[in-house]
Amino acid sequence: MDIDGLKVGADFPPRIMSVINLSPESFYRDSIVDNREQLVKVINSMEQEGADIIDVGGASTAPKGIYGTPEVTAEVELERVTSNLEYIVRNTRVPISIDTARSEVAEAAIDIGVSLVNDVSGLTRDKRMAKLVANRGVPIVLMAECGGSCQTLEAAFRSVERSVKTALSVGIPQERIIIDPGIGFGKPSEVDLEIIRELDRFCSLGHPVLVGVSRKAFIGNLLNQPDPSIRLTGTIAATSIAVANGASLIRTHDVEEGKIAAKVGKALRRVSTESENRESAE
Repeated sequence: MDIDGLKVGADFPPRIMSVINLSPESFYRDSIVDNREQLVKVINSMEQEGADIIDVGGASTAPKGIYGTPEVTAEVELERVTSNLEYIVRNTRVPISIDTARSEVAEAAIDIGVSLVNDVSGLTRDKRMAKLVANRGVPIVLMAECGGSCQTLEAAFRSVERSVKTALSVGIPQERIIIDPGIGFGKPSEVDLEIIRELDRFCSLGHPVLVGVSRKAFIGNLLNQPDPSIRLTGTIAATSIAVANGASLIRTHDVEEGKIAAKVGKALRRVSTESENRESAE
């Protein structure tokens, strides 16, 4: 997988996708950027800490049932994105992705110069999205999206399978597809933990796997900590385990800590693989 020159996959170091939320309704308040001066500081900090990709979103996807997140219209999302994205693209040295499930937002972002579309709906919410991505030749992240029915590992896996099938059917090449098992988004915490444990199953589909555990509700539930700002240590632990179990990309609010955790996870995976290979040879 190549994202504007950035190599992604099992044969490469785990990549860090940092987050810029242009949406004031986002669940983690410290990730919200609402003015140009702050945007400049955030971009510089992310690059200095080693972000490989910067994911920009104009509408929160946090579950309404947990965080009370209001719905944002397409017009509002589009205005938030287009008023900031050109500056971001022009002033960064790393690829930029657009976090949206709306084709009109994705199209405007691609026109500005983003290198990746991150669709949390897995091509299910906007029927124009699949063809747009195929025609414009950009890679896409397909997340498991099964609404309130996505209460099991199996449901998440089948959702990703369906999204990949849709992408391939409209001409999106296999080598431009990244999958995301969709940790969080209203799932029971035990299911989130099971997904992390069983990431190899998602890896078996043959696409790089992106995982977003950053400060999510399952960590808060485990630690009895409803405040996302105090979930960093749990995020670091979950990040290391996710990479050890096969994740190639980590979406995180905390670049420096995420990069360290991912490096440890990659080392654990290497040792585990070497051990399995020795056992197979004996």
